[in-house]
Amino acid sequence: MKDVLKMVKSFVTRGKIHGLNHCGVTVSDFESAVKWYNKMFGFHLVNELHIDGDAADKLACLYGQKGMTVRLGFLGTQSNAMLEIFEFKPKELGQSTHWNQAGYSHAAVGVSNVPAVKRTLEAKGVEFVTGVQFTDGAHWAFMKDPDGNLVEIIDFHANRIVLDLASNIVGRVMKKAKFGSYYM
Repeated sequence: MKDVLKMVKSFVTRGKIHGLNHCGVTVSDFESAVKWYNKMFGFHLVNELHIDGDAADKLACLYGQKGMTVRLGFLGTQSNAMLEIFEFKPKELGQSTHWNQAGYSHAAVGVSNVPAVKRTLEAKGVEFVTGVQFTDGAHWAFMKDPDGNLVEIIDFHANRIVLDLASNIVGRVMKKAKFGSYYM
């Protein structure tokens, strides 16, 4: 029995990396963003928080200034990853994404049949910034959400099954093979 308790304690206390959980995006209007991401992708609001006063001021190191009101929510997706949306008051004007500067550039949504999904989204008024592209076995296209944030739709085709089930395993194999020079 002591061995079992020791094993359980070790499991609980050692910590484990589970993988990418969510990404965050700042929006100008919380309700409109919830409706847009639901209408376009079927995402659903699963949690909403309001942070203001002293609680928000304690996070000024993240948010850039004191005296802000923050509204945030998590949108659940079909893959169980989430999209976190933030609305700040006071608002600041957004800046365009510059891909040649360090920083996050976009969020991607996995789909089947990029051309068909693109046509459906365009019929709903989505602005695409690229046509459908094909690179290294995947079809993809980029659009903008109502605030100009970039969203990619991508179809990895048959590779989706391998990537969904075993992307970390594939990465470990590639670490020992083709990408070994990236690691110490």
